[in-house]
Amino acid sequence: MSALLEIEGLRVSVPDHGALRVVVDRVDLSIAAGESVGLVGESGSGKTITAKAVLGLLPPGARVEGSVRFDGRDVLRMSPAELRAYRAGRAAIVFQDPRAHTNPLRTVGDFLTEGLRHNQGLPRSASHERARELLRAVGVEDPGGRMASYPHELSGGLLQRVMIAGALSAEPRLLLADEPTTALDTVTQAEVMAILAELRQRLGLAMLFITHDLELAAVTCDRTAVMRAGSILEIQRSGELHDRPRHPYTAGLVAARPSIDGPSPHPPVLPGGPVAAEPILEVEHLRKVFGPRRGRPAVVAVDDLSFTVPPGGALGIVGESGSGKTTVARMLLALETPTSGRIRVAGHERTTSRSSTAERRRRARDIQIVFQNPYTSLDPRQRVGDCLDEALRLHSRRDRRARHERVRQLLHQVGLEERHARSLPRQLSGGQRQRVAIARALAPEPSILVLDEAVSALDASVQDQVLRLLAAIRAGTGLSYLCISHDLAVVRQVADDLIVMPDGLVVEAGPTAQVLDAPRHPYTRRLRASVPRPGWAPG
Repeated sequence: MSALLEIEGLRVSVPDHGALRVVVDRVDLSIAAGESVGLVGESGSGKTITAKAVLGLLPPGARVEGSVRFDGRDVLRMSPAELRAYRAGRAAIVFQDPRAHTNPLRTVGDFLTEGLRHNQGLPRSASHERARELLRAVGVEDPGGRMASYPHELSGGLLQRVMIAGALSAEPRLLLADEPTTALDTVTQAEVMAILAELRQRLGLAMLFITHDLELAAVTCDRTAVMRAGSILEIQRSGELHDRPRHPYTAGLVAARPSIDGPSPHPPVLPGGPVAAEPILEVEHLRKVFGPRRGRPAVVAVDDLSFTVPPGGALGIVGESGSGKTTVARMLLALETPTSGRIRVAGHERTTSRSSTAERRRRARDIQIVFQNPYTSLDPRQRVGDCLDEALRLHSRRDRRARHERVRQLLHQVGLEERHARSLPRQLSGGQRQRVAIARALAPEPSILVLDEAVSALDASVQDQVLRLLAAIRAGTGLSYLCISHDLAVVRQVADDLIVMPDGLVVEAGPTAQVLDAPRHPYTRRLRASVPRPGWAPG
């Protein structure tokens, strides 16, 4: 097959503290029309810079060598006018986080019709009709109604479909998909991948699929390239690369990914002997209803939820986007007020919304949270040591010297060095950022740690390191976990017990291994069937 995209000898260097640092080094890669090629590697391996080079979007001051030829023309040597025409009608990209690439003040209709009007010259009525057609093509129901919605009113899966529709509006021949399903649950991921596969087959799209999930690439891409430190280590047919990796690094990526079918780890032997009978967390008949807005009916986000977590225990909650998982976490953290029901933490009632500043701080000491995205959960202007010191000043009476010593202990506890206290978040890798976020959550010495998709944004090897770290912290401190995730393999590794919750309702609960190995409810079976593994197909 003749190549639509040919990358030869690509070398990219970017400014770094007054010098040039090589971030992509002599990359060769080709993609034929209708072919899907996966690009897999850790954060910082050069995957996204390679995609930006394909679009001619390299950062200012970057030095580039080699060639990136699209349909015989070198993108790196196009004029600004030629680049605009190329991006407007030949190549398009779908980013990882759709919320970061849509304007929260403009509707979905505004987002989709802007390019249709400016790039294709369609009049207003024709652009709106074309936008509705694109939404129907990516499986969005009620496209007319969704056109009037704002990004915050859509789930992550729906908004990613909107992003795909926007990318297709230019009728491109090449689609760059940069981690388009990382933040999605497995069911929505399967639906999005099915849409991409159908569009690729029907339109003859070439696709560069950037991911850190080697298993997903193995079952959805024709070929997969593994990238590390700016270089491609190997390229094989996807199934062969997953089953018979040639390079040790690739073999390590395969081994690092937790498996939904593997044995569940034994619960750690917790300090202090047998688990106390009194639960550290009690939730009884919890219900949350969001009132009607803009003519839409009220939404029941959580309905009659009850569970307990013992000291040192770990409970998982799984479900699709919009199932109510994060709303549960927000109620536990007193960021949302329950419509009805009770929440007790360490014997203290915390359902009431009215409380003093001192009471709110005491509640914060009881429960802390680690968010999904380490890139946005830390202040980019604040050094790591100052971030941890601030948490200690808010929640303890230590003097400055004692806080400094505690910061050093926290860094050591999460596997970082004392020198990292002087670093800004942008100077750390994704895994190091998440370790800082965990250290910040541990600073108040909480009884419960809420893990809200805490490893879903990390690549496989870093994810494995963070999961091992969390297990060690739990075994060493007796900390309890509430693990909210759409990744069943991660939940199997972290949680002793599991709740399955679609649409705010619990449909199945029990020991994690029992629920995942012998699911009784059709919804649980659907979740399990949507996990990528050999023989899996999106749809």
